[in-house]
Amino acid sequence: MPQLEQRKMETVKSSDNNVIEGYALRFNSLSKDLGGFQEIISPTALDNTDLSDVRCFIDHDSSLILGRTANDTLKLTVDEIGLHFRCELPDTTYARDLNVSISRGDINECSFGFSLKDGDDAWEKDGDDYIRTLNSISQLAEISIVSIPAYAETNATIAQRSLKQVIDEQQKRKLTLELELATI
Repeated sequence: MPQLEQRKMETVKSSDNNVIEGYALRFNSLSKDLGGFQEIISPTALDNTDLSDVRCFIDHDSSLILGRTANDTLKLTVDEIGLHFRCELPDTTYARDLNVSISRGDINECSFGFSLKDGDDAWEKDGDDYIRTLNSISQLAEISIVSIPAYAETNATIAQRSLKQVIDEQQKRKLTLELELATI
């Protein structure tokens, strides 16, 4: 099973009292420094990605689920900009708290957890910098509403992640998924 990775980006909006929407990822947008490299998402990255059972969480926490494509409480649309989402919030304390934070502007970004197969990305060196291009996302496990993004066009002021943090997050998510699968 490919490693799960997470990236934070994009602005989320509350369109009414129980629906939030925005872009979980944008194509052709260079990330901030992710610990020795930056990345960009190709417009073809989602062409072969199964979006039929993606979940929406708060801060990648699977116990704080907001919606799911499998039951139509989360709708995902790929367009020329990227991956647009619309999520109907549940009537839970954490969802109401999140909605208040979004309305106040305290939280307004998104993230996504994904995995790639070997060869689905490309690396190039640009001067002293490394650029990773995500050409094909094999699995989109989740999108999350977060407060610290990894991509520059969001309005967060601090977003530093090291390569070690990315690997640690991948391992944590992999273990969580393995535990979930073991309980099925």
